Order: sequence, then structure tokens, then C-alpha cells
Amino acid sequence: MQKYLLFLLIITCFPSSYGNQRLNRSPKSIINLNQHDFDLGTTTSRNESQLLDFIESKMETHFIPGIQISIVKGGNIVWNKHFGYANIDENILVDENTMFILSSASKTITATALMHLFQQNLFSLDDNVNDHLSFDIIHPDFPEVPITIKMLLSHTSGIKDNWNFMPFYDGDSPIDLDYYLSQYFTPGGEFFDINSNFTDYTPGTGFSYSNIGAALVGLLAEEISNQSFNEYCIENIFQPLGMNDAYWFLSEIENLNQVASPHQLAEGSTDSLVVLENYGYSDYPAGQLRTTSNDLAKFLSAFNNDGLYNGIQLLNPETIEIMKTIHYPDAAYDQGLIWYYKSLNGSNLFGHSGSDIGSVTEMFLSSSYNIGIVLLSNSRNHEGMGLIESAVFDYATETDFIPSGDLNFDGVITDEDIAILVNLIQVEEYDFISDLNYDNNLDVFDLLELINVIMP
Repeated sequence: MQKYLLFLLIITCFPSSYGNQRLNRSPKSIINLNQHDFDLGTTTSRNESQLLDFIESKMETHFIPGIQISIVKGGNIVWNKHFGYANIDENILVDENTMFILSSASKTITATALMHLFQQNLFSLDDNVNDHLSFDIIHPDFPEVPITIKMLLSHTSGIKDNWNFMPFYDGDSPIDLDYYLSQYFTPGGEFFDINSNFTDYTPGTGFSYSNIGAALVGLLAEEISNQSFNEYCIENIFQPLGMNDAYWFLSEIENLNQVASPHQLAEGSTDSLVVLENYGYSDYPAGQLRTTSNDLAKFLSAFNNDGLYNGIQLLNPETIEIMKTIHYPDAAYDQGLIWYYKSLNGSNLFGHSGSDIGSVTEMFLSSSYNIGIVLLSNSRNHEGMGLIESAVFDYATETDFIPSGDLNFDGVITDEDIAILVNLIQVEEYDFISDLNYDNNLDVFDLLELINVIMP
């Protein structure tokens, strides 16, 4: 409401003819892969066009129909691009509002929800998970060893994914999260298998990447908060950060054409893609979040800026440091709390990737360069996405960026930038960096874009 009052106050300064124009703009017209949107307020770089050409060429040769990419620097989003198709059958193009399934990168949101409760002193990381659940989880080979919350977050719990009991659905899962997990761990339960649901090592002594363990993190957040996991994320992560296009469930999305469809090569084909239905799992906190690269970049910006984004303290710096800590180095040398470390182009990065049917996601930070990158796609081509990620990372480290809407180039976006834009509009002076909607005009629509940057 506040931003709209601000807009109404400012618009009175302009000729009344503006009042007859529509405030909602149509998506940019993109007819093929060789066209792309332009980011708001980045410095021009002779290497940018080369990067864009490279991305488009790799999409073509590796059969990646659609991609969104965002770059963050410090606590700002400095570069956004989108390419290609959300659905090749329906000729639906990717735009800035297209949501992609994050697959396992969703786990970073899940861990953040639980750690948000942690910093409220509602539990200890060394607590036995059974202290907070309505059912008990006991490793059948090591019943005397408690499984702790820290073990879950580090993938050292001894809980294993049994893919015979990982239900997959067209659309959302009809099975409640609590029921699914209780039946997975309770002897005699519908999804219980004493031989396949657990590893053969003592909890806390070995590493086994576990989607079920991550789903338990979501359930713990639910039990500790006395709120559904979905609602907790909405109230404490999505709404505060302005992640307005972030949904755990397809049923909550009004326009499903806004969701990128998964694609894969047709059976027996090397060059023909087929479109698949959007899907869901019963362990949804492990990988089912759908959002845009720009919204995910808001989340990443907070982690790149001591937990702070746009005046919102998502987590305190101490909590983030705990998440960055490798708690079981002998078992998981690169594993923090859900988030993990990897090497790219000689740099040590911290983040998470995701991969599933028709999906590859990359989201990583570099503390050395104070940057982060987000890449979302709707095909499962690791080679192509790896090449694109490497190129985007190099571009991000080598380019000086201006935060979107930073018209006075002081590194922050304030009412001073609004004043500059108002003056440019009034004197009818055109400035490329101020043309936030890239229509070759400066008008109240650019002003609204700037207000949305300041007050999302």
C-alpha cells in the first residue's frame, strides 16, 4: 500500500495525459531464442553480447528450451536475463515471471525455515529429532544412537532414500507430509522397509545425501512452529523478501502457463524434445519449490549480505555462519547445513544445485568476489548448464555492475534516485540507464518500475 501511495503522490506532478495509460504492461515480445530481455541498470560490457550469444548457442546444441539467470552482488540483484521457451508445444515463452521448479535447490529454503526457528531458541541442533516429532525415528542397526537435527541438516543421519517408496505424481501429492514420513519410519508403516530406508553406518559417521532427511527438516519446522511448513515459508521467507512468485504447490498458482514445463529428449531420440506434465512428490520440502530466478536471487542476496535483503533481516549473521560450518568433516568434508561447497573455475562456492526430470538448477555464492549466481532451466542437461554456469560466473566476476535503479551510482537505491528520474522526465531528457522498462521513453512507467525496486 505504501508504495502505491508514493506513486500516486508523485504522479500528480505529471501531465494528466499519463492517467489514461494502462499501468500493467504486456510481456516483452520474444519470438525466438536469439532475442532476450535486458537487465535493469547494469554497466555495459563488450563481453555481454558474447555471453548472450554463448548461452543461446549452448541452449540450442544441448536442447535446453528455457533458462532464467540472475546475478547478485552484495545485497543487490544486478543482472536478470531470460531465454527461450517455457513450453515448446504451446509456444509459451520464458519471461521474467516464469517459475521453474528448483528441484534440490529447494532444500536451501527448507533449511532456512528451520534455522529461522533455531535463532528463536526453540531447539538445539544437537536435539534428538524424536523430541520434536509425533513419531519416533530409530536406526534399526544402531537403536542406541540418537539421530540429531544437525545430522539431518548435514546428510549424516543414516536415513536413506528408498526410491520404491518415493511417490511421484502428475500435479501435487495427495499424501500429507506428516502421514508420508510417519509411514516411512514407523515399523509396519506403508512405506517402511527396515533394509532399504537406512544406511549401514552409525548416524553421524557417514554421508548419504537424503531427500527424505530434507523432508524431515520441513516437518520439524512444521512441528516446532505449530504451523504448516508452507505457511511458515510464506510468512517468514517469501513475503518479507518480496518473493511474490514462490510456491510449494501447483494448486496455489493461478495461471499454470506461468510455470515452465519440464522437457526431455523423446525416447530413442537425440534431437527431439517432448513436454512433460508438472509433477510433485510426497516429500515436497526436498525439491518442489517453484519460483523465478529473480525471486530466488532475493533470497540469495540475503545470504550474500549477512542475512539482510532490502532492509529485511532474514537470518542473523551468526546463524548463517553456523550454516556455513562443516560440522562433520570426517563424514562430509564439503557439507554445511544443507548448503554445501563446490569448486568452479578455481573458486570455492557455497550454495546448492538441483536436478530432476526436466530440471537443472544452480545457485551459488562466492565470498571472494561478493557475488552470487542463479540459473534455472527446464531440461535435465547437466553438460550444457555446466558450461553456461561457468561462463556466467566468469562474467559476474569480471564485470562492474550498477544495482538496478541506482541512477546516481552510489551503490544504493534511495529517494535520491527517484528525484533524479522525476527531474529527467520533467525536462524530457532521455537517459538509457533510467529507462527501466526499455521502451525508449522516460515516463511514469519507469518511475513505477523504480518504486517497485525500492519497495517490492
